[in-house]
Amino acid sequence: MTVHMPEQLFFGREFDLEAKIGLFFAIRPDADATDCVTRLMTQLHDDKTMLGRPIDPDHLHVTLLRLGVFADQTPPSLLPTASVAVTTLRTDPIEVVFDRVGGTRGPFLLRGSDGLAALRAFQQTLKVTLIKAGLRRYVHSVPEPHVTLSYDFSDVAERPIDPIGWTVRHFVLIESRLGKHQHVERGRWSIGN
Repeated sequence: MTVHMPEQLFFGREFDLEAKIGLFFAIRPDADATDCVTRLMTQLHDDKTMLGRPIDPDHLHVTLLRLGVFADQTPPSLLPTASVAVTTLRTDPIEVVFDRVGGTRGPFLLRGSDGLAALRAFQQTLKVTLIKAGLRRYVHSVPEPHVTLSYDFSDVAERPIDPIGWTVRHFVLIESRLGKHQHVERGRWSIGN
């Protein structure tokens, strides 16, 4: 007796609701700070403080605001509207300092103590600017500013490190291709013209 199993239906990409694209505003460390953070990740991994895999230095960033996660493509008006809105922002260059690691049950983070007040103020200004441009439903705040050093689970008590800082002169809009470890820059704007 032969049993025929029903053929599995394939609905195609239009029915695949798995998130594929994340969109967010961020700052990136300059070349010197990237070198410092890369050396720190190596040291933390070598001494077994950070057990997870260090992230690619090209992906180091501080998320300012998230604009959402989308299945196949971003809404057509989102990028142009956000891009036009942020061209109106005016501020001086921002000094940032990160001086702690760990302290979370989750990804391994580089965090700041007192050196991030100006960055937090810029985050708020960016948020208000995007909301005024009609993008309220897309604007998602992030907790404290930080740099993720490893996305692998960590449970390390917070500890101080030698401070790592830089002067922020640009912010960017990044499209993250989730699951593919790809970041595509969709816009770059100067801070402190």
